[in-house]
Amino acid sequence: MSQQVRPIIENGKLGVGNFGVAVMPDGTADSLRVVIKPDGFHFEAYDFDDLTLPSLKLQSPIGSKYAISFDDNGSLLINGIKYVPPTNQKDEVINGNKQYEGTTTLKGGLILYDTSGNKYSVNINEDGQLIANKETTKHGKISN
Repeated sequence: MSQQVRPIIENGKLGVGNFGVAVMPDGTADSLRVVIKPDGFHFEAYDFDDLTLPSLKLQSPIGSKYAISFDDNGSLLINGIKYVPPTNQKDEVINGNKQYEGTTTLKGGLILYDTSGNKYSVNINEDGQLIANKETTKHGKISN
C-alpha cells in the first residue's frame, strides 16, 4: 500500500463553499480539498507529515504540569529529566501481594521474616532438607 503524500501547494485557495466557510489548502482551482466544514475538520494523514513538536505539555487532574520531549539521542524526557524505567536490578523493593506460577529460581539465598519481624536465612543442605537459621545481631555483626 503506497503512502499518500500531500500535494505541493500552488496558489492555495480559501473560499466559501455550498456548506459554509471552507479552507482548501492544497490543490489548484480545478482540484480543491475542503478541510473545514460545519460538521467538523476533514484532515488526511499526510496533512501532518511535516508536523514537528518540540514537546507536549500535559496537565494532571490536580493541575500539575508536565512537558514530554526527547533529547538528541532519542531518550524520553519528562520535564527535561531523562526517564529511567524501573528495572529488576539489585536493591529493588517490590511491594504488594504477588502470586507466581511456574518455576521460580532464586540464587544467592533466601531471607524470610516471621510475623514478629525475626529474620531467618533459609538454605538447603546436601540431603535436600530445608534449614532455617534465625539471624541475630551481635555487636553490629549478623550471626546464625
